[in-house]
Amino acid sequence: MFKIILYVTFIFFNLSYNLFGNNLEEINPIVVTGNTLPKTLKETGSAITIITSEEIKEKNVNFLSQILSGEPGFQVYNSGGPHTLSRAFLRGNETDHSLVLINGMKIVDPATGRGSVDLERITLHSIDRIELLRGSQSALYGSEAIGGVINIILKRGTKIPYNSSYIEISSRQDKKFNSEISGNFKDLYFSASYQHMEGPGISAAEKSLGYEENDSYNIDSSIFTLDYDINSTTELSLMSRVYTSEIQEDDAPLGPIYDAEMHTNLLDWQSSIKLQKHFPLYTLSISTSTAKARRYQLKNDRKFRWYIADLNIGKINFDVPLSKFENFSFGTETERSHMDTQDEWNAYDFRVSSTSNYFSYTNNYFKNLHIDSSLRANKHDTFGSSATYRIAASYILFDTGLRIHSSYGTGYRAPTLDELYGSYGSTSVKEENSRSRDIGIEYTNRNNNFIADITFFSTQIDNLIGYGAAPGYKFENQGSAHNQGIELALKYIIDNNLRINSKYNYLTTNNNGKSLSRRRKHSGNTSINWKPDFIKNISINTSIEYHSGARDDAFTGGHISGYALMHSNLNYQIAETKSLKLKMENILDQKYSLADTAGSYGRTLSLGISIEY
Repeated sequence: MFKIILYVTFIFFNLSYNLFGNNLEEINPIVVTGNTLPKTLKETGSAITIITSEEIKEKNVNFLSQILSGEPGFQVYNSGGPHTLSRAFLRGNETDHSLVLINGMKIVDPATGRGSVDLERITLHSIDRIELLRGSQSALYGSEAIGGVINIILKRGTKIPYNSSYIEISSRQDKKFNSEISGNFKDLYFSASYQHMEGPGISAAEKSLGYEENDSYNIDSSIFTLDYDINSTTELSLMSRVYTSEIQEDDAPLGPIYDAEMHTNLLDWQSSIKLQKHFPLYTLSISTSTAKARRYQLKNDRKFRWYIADLNIGKINFDVPLSKFENFSFGTETERSHMDTQDEWNAYDFRVSSTSNYFSYTNNYFKNLHIDSSLRANKHDTFGSSATYRIAASYILFDTGLRIHSSYGTGYRAPTLDELYGSYGSTSVKEENSRSRDIGIEYTNRNNNFIADITFFSTQIDNLIGYGAAPGYKFENQGSAHNQGIELALKYIIDNNLRINSKYNYLTTNNNGKSLSRRRKHSGNTSINWKPDFIKNISINTSIEYHSGARDDAFTGGHISGYALMHSNLNYQIAETKSLKLKMENILDQKYSLADTAGSYGRTLSLGISIEY
């Protein structure tokens, strides 16, 4: 089988080299900041996907979960209906194996149940780009990065003042309002945005089971960034984000989701400040951040569960250029986590802290070969000392257009406070350890308008933590999980008016002889962006995504079927500062479920207008 895959890969790249060679627009190099030192994609050994602000604008979606669906390595699910708990499996790893960063600030939330981040809490307004680092990044980023890192870069203040507003309404009476402002006062750059969304929603419980009650939502989100260039060598940066929501939910106690009079009120707040100073021999960065989550759940107007979660981090980092070809980075990071929770039966209040020292070395002494390595030593209050390491390389095969990239890393994740002390917690759970490896071949054609990348990966996680059996459903270690697969990404600019992006994932998982729940063997999407010559001022983005069926033993031990969705966005530029947007979601009105017994949206039409001033 492996020989067949290699043969197909060779034929594919050989055909690509000969076919794609006479077009107009170039794919520009992108600098990746998800490392201790910024690098171009060509210099990066990690498997990385970049989602630009232009691609976010073209797809015209609201949440991080929507933009990630079908991306290389990513599968997304939620627990039913819009704005319910949404997670991502990265390379088949558990949802709490993916670390989310916003401007380098870590977002970890025990209130979601296992410490992972609810992806529908992260809206896409004010985002400049998203860097998706696949494979173990624990040596650089610590405990939660076994599967990879989602690194979100926010927009910076602009030299020329910029203001915009956007209003949208859908056929399901969903409403959306967004406003952004950006500018500067001499060397002080600022950017601020606000977004409001509300609607009647749908039933989080699948309607085919007889549930008709809609679960409404009301969401507000705002982001503020401040960058002050104190002088030519010193910069001070501030970021703050606030997210509040009031959502009706259906219940899933220890069985299928069903209609219930439940409400969840949430306050989510993160803030960070960073000082960066360039000295003649090194660069010093000092940062501190805090993340807070407040979740209150009501059933029949009675408060029956609440969470208060806090994460505080301090970090100091030194970047030292050893020579023209070598760089060395090292630093220290300290974390303090706190969770205060109460349900109908128990109340908990726990704290834990950890400290890490890390080192990173990069070398490009040999022409076309870029190597980086990292080592991290961890000290945890409860679980003591541990160490992780990682090495990655990128080699450009001279003028052939081919690049080989590969990485190997170990990972470590300490159980969260919720897994230890929450409603289903158990103090007997042990730490998870992982080994992750990948190798990929990237091809860029002679005119730089076609890029193809195929990556083979394998991950093993020991002491995998999961829910135990009835009646307690307590967390437990469940042996070793083995994930393997292939990630394929294609980007083709046919001409200045037509661009195609296509991604495909093949994934197999095994844990004690069974595939992991909700992991789909096949998934992917294709997006086509077209600006027709015969109609001025119009651009059309159409995307198709496909996901095969999967086992889902969360509730009934059932099966979730495969599905295909088609979406389309039309943008009409009325004037230089005004545009009209028409969005059609689930055009085929596909009936599907992302989780057993969970509901989903049918065909939806939305109309919006954007004004810049």
